[in-house]
Amino acid sequence: MKKMLTMGLWLYTMAIGHTQIVNTTYGAVQGLTQDGVSSFLGIPFASPPVGPLRWKPPIPHPGWTGVRSAQVYPPACPQKTFSPTDSVGTVVGSEDCLYLNVWTPNLSGSLPVIVFIHGGGNQQGSIGQSLLNTRIYEGKHLAQRGQVVVVTVQYRLAALGNLVHPGLEEESTYGKAGNYGTLDLVAALQWVQQNIERFGGDPKRVTLFGESAGGVNTGNLMAMPAAEGLFHRAIIQSAAPRLKAYAVARLEGVDFAQKLGATGTPAQQVAYLRALPPDSLVRDDVSPISSGGVAQGSWQPVQDNYWFPQAPLDAMRGGQHQPMPLIIGSNSEEMSLNVPPVFTPLMLQAFVQSTIPAPYRQQVLALYPPGTTNEQARASYVALVSDAQFTASTRRVANCVSQNQTQPVWRYFFTFRHTVPSLAPYGAYHGMELFYVFNTWENTLFGSGPLFSPADDSVQQLMVRYWTNFARTGDPNGQGLTSWPRYEGNTDCYMELKATPNGQFCGLRTAQCDLWDQIAGFLPCASISNDEADATASWWLLYPNPAQERLHLHGPTDPSVQVELFDVWGRWQWTSPPGERLFDLSAQPCGLYLARIRSAGGLQTQWVIRQ
Repeated sequence: MKKMLTMGLWLYTMAIGHTQIVNTTYGAVQGLTQDGVSSFLGIPFASPPVGPLRWKPPIPHPGWTGVRSAQVYPPACPQKTFSPTDSVGTVVGSEDCLYLNVWTPNLSGSLPVIVFIHGGGNQQGSIGQSLLNTRIYEGKHLAQRGQVVVVTVQYRLAALGNLVHPGLEEESTYGKAGNYGTLDLVAALQWVQQNIERFGGDPKRVTLFGESAGGVNTGNLMAMPAAEGLFHRAIIQSAAPRLKAYAVARLEGVDFAQKLGATGTPAQQVAYLRALPPDSLVRDDVSPISSGGVAQGSWQPVQDNYWFPQAPLDAMRGGQHQPMPLIIGSNSEEMSLNVPPVFTPLMLQAFVQSTIPAPYRQQVLALYPPGTTNEQARASYVALVSDAQFTASTRRVANCVSQNQTQPVWRYFFTFRHTVPSLAPYGAYHGMELFYVFNTWENTLFGSGPLFSPADDSVQQLMVRYWTNFARTGDPNGQGLTSWPRYEGNTDCYMELKATPNGQFCGLRTAQCDLWDQIAGFLPCASISNDEADATASWWLLYPNPAQERLHLHGPTDPSVQVELFDVWGRWQWTSPPGERLFDLSAQPCGLYLARIRSAGGLQTQWVIRQ
């Protein structure tokens, strides 16, 4: 009888869990241990950015006395949330939102650490995000099955995380504004370095990974000097690093303040904005992805020449990023959930006619044929917007990084389709792989019980093993796994991730990626040693590209630099004054242009698209 009671108590404890206390640098937190995994939810890593701390870099938390409960997910940061079927959006969140979650299978271990940055266009998303009746980023299964410590972090979003305004520049000790959300991520990584040993993690083996905007931020942090040494490996999923031109963000910030009714001096405008409730700062945001599957995020980190001395891809091109093992890839049908269910051949032809420069339209239609049915046209359109925004951009990063560091790069292409008949037609949609990385598909409405197929189980086991092997050693390969080839720019070999993975392919949608590189004016990367890094001073970059009304020139200090613009027929349009860096394109018709950049370092050309 006594043995039966003891066994019953053990089973009850395993099911219900027991509390666990860990002392952090800010105070003690009490989590919950269940099924062999200890979870600590809603741990503060910085002071709440409220009141006078709105639009300030994060500062350390003042700490607390006693034991703080860490058993409830924290509130999301203020945002307007959208779904693929919702273009109206809902305002949610609290400005007191700088928290992180930790899951660990061994509080006394020294396990690899995986830190996850959620996506959402830098304007929506949270670490407690739910979809299909489950929390996508719950780290319990990943921690337990991969024997790693999992950390998920929140950061300020939209205007609260990215506003650039002259009044904020006046307040700043370094004369710049913006990048508050990025600085939140740096603060979270600093917390990890200071505290993760107390949760059984190894601070010398921290892998940073993110999907969509989280992947953008991961790539950006690889090129941010302030983040150096805070993580040691990176995984970029369905993204490439990107910063908005500072001058453009500044103009947008002024316009944003005026639309909200701010008047007076720059300082008075900022004081007015600080007095507004956070809901009013996000209520007019639009979905970061259009109904046509085109990314259109308004709020982004900026190249301020302080936290980010140069564009991340420029840093990677010149070997001036933080060298580290890298996994990067995308999904085969990224934008399938965001494309209308009915898409006709005429709609595809009209899209190409209105958005693609004339010299490239026939090539685009040849690679993405409209077909004769709506199904064929929709499949081609999904492939077009997926390749243009994800397949091509991830290849650029893989190529540049692999040629300018000795640490390995690994590229993937996720092609698995859900086995549920109602979801299979959408293919490998944007963010789908996260269900399998976190092993949470088995908890969803469409993946639980008998709906969870052997193929689902195979994919989630593969994703956990590849991702955690990489976190452990910098190499995703391991015993019993299909060999994943190391990426080299001249071969473009990659791993196709599906229920039966294939690492034998080289050349991923090569013709398509080559075409998008031409349209974007992308300059191929080359290997540059550290001794040659200064020789990259002749590199110039016009961005954003495609551009709307304004174009910015990035490059070294050179008062003599000039830009000449020509149309596709070679007809001269204008020549900029010497040293000018910001150009007004509002008078230029939409289309493709050739820019010639003349500097002390020589002549450089770049194709520019005016949208």
